[in-house]
Amino acid sequence: MRLLRGLSAALVAVCAACELTAARADGKRRVPAVELFVRQADGANEARPDGSEARPFRSLQAAVAAAPEGALLRIDAGLYREAVVITRSLVLLGKGPGRTRIVGSGSATALDVRGAGRVEVYGVSIEGAATCASLTGGSHRLQRVELRSCTQAGLAGRNAQIQMVSSAISDVSGGRDGRGIDLDGGSLEAHALSLEDAGRRGIVLHAARGLLEDVEVRGSSLSALQATDGADARVVRGVWEGRGGATLYAGGSRLSVEDARIRRGEYAVLGFRGAELSVRGGELTDYAVAGVAMVNSHGSIERAIIARGGTEAAVSITRADGSKPVLLLDNRISSPGTMGVHVTESQLTARGNTITGARLDAEKDMGDAVYAVDCRLVIEQNVMRGNAGSGVAAVRSQVRLNENGFIENGRAGLLMLDGSRGSATGNHFQRNLKAGIELAEESSATLARNRFGDSGALDIDAGCGKGLSGTAEIGSGNLALAGHLRQRRCAQ
Repeated sequence: MRLLRGLSAALVAVCAACELTAARADGKRRVPAVELFVRQADGANEARPDGSEARPFRSLQAAVAAAPEGALLRIDAGLYREAVVITRSLVLLGKGPGRTRIVGSGSATALDVRGAGRVEVYGVSIEGAATCASLTGGSHRLQRVELRSCTQAGLAGRNAQIQMVSSAISDVSGGRDGRGIDLDGGSLEAHALSLEDAGRRGIVLHAARGLLEDVEVRGSSLSALQATDGADARVVRGVWEGRGGATLYAGGSRLSVEDARIRRGEYAVLGFRGAELSVRGGELTDYAVAGVAMVNSHGSIERAIIARGGTEAAVSITRADGSKPVLLLDNRISSPGTMGVHVTESQLTARGNTITGARLDAEKDMGDAVYAVDCRLVIEQNVMRGNAGSGVAAVRSQVRLNENGFIENGRAGLLMLDGSRGSATGNHFQRNLKAGIELAEESSATLARNRFGDSGALDIDAGCGKGLSGTAEIGSGNLALAGHLRQRRCAQ
């Protein structure tokens, strides 16, 4: 057993040294000429410490104070109850998280780096303070570092360039308060980072850049990621779970999400105040309100799976502010909530999507694959199947439909109301319960080369008062339309 313990310790030391060597090779930096050793007192040698392996420093802060610029501090296993302040470039190399532990002992900050050009930390745990680690200015790297049991923040950065690799942050106020990472200015590059119950907000980027690859965030009570006030965040893969609010939130910022798995939360992704969103691939599921919401924002959603929604829609767009339409391309939307796509006062181009299973709301209304008010829509090569309402319901909107399939929806394939205008060319309407196309309230549409199967009738609703009828201009090539042109009559 003693041999196994010795072998395990040797392997940890070798791994830590390998990480340091690899990291320095990546950065093209030389191994420092000065190495200092830090080891807790064991009674074997009480001579005055000088940082040598034979007479190591007993205090980490004492070693930091004595270290020249660029020195390497080799920190033995143990619990170091002290607040450490670093003001010059150094490398801290521990024996691994849980073995080399820096404990703040109630101090405001356990590890405080300020005014240093570059600090690298490997193989340590930092814990037990208001802020586990604070980095101000400079360019820094944390690898195999655990930040835990802090009350305000796991990591706070101010105008610093920070890399975090194979690290973890946990138990920042149990996920009820504080922030896992709080970055104001600068940048964060994170790879294989895990956050568990890490503050009310997991990661906050304020006017900062972020690249977050293979990050997992769970247990933050408000949001997993917030990018605000000009931040630029890129999320690549990873698992992001919410408990309330928006799991990923962008306010006045750019947010790109690629192949990520986003679960729960009120919103999977929310853009607000002029945000620019890009969602490509991945899965957005089990949200309470909407999958992707854009409020006074703009962007695109491509090749995503959006499923198992709540009270709103898979995609909710309100007053999109971009000069170009919001793009929905090749997405798979199923059981999205009460609507597949809800659009208000915006431009939208939707191409190659499937939308199925939108349900009625509590008032037995809604259930449409696309519901639009005061919008301009281009809808091409989509399939709207098996929704409780209509395939497309347009109110005071301009609609262009090309080569879509409207199949087995609970009301009409296309419903146009309140003066909407549009054209439908080359679409397939089949087994929609109420009608293939329904026009009412002075709405009008031009129809060409559409196919109407089974119960796919053209229904022009005359309403029950002057000026409430809809009109259709029936062009050439509409199949199975003869005998299906109907007009409702008002009760006498």
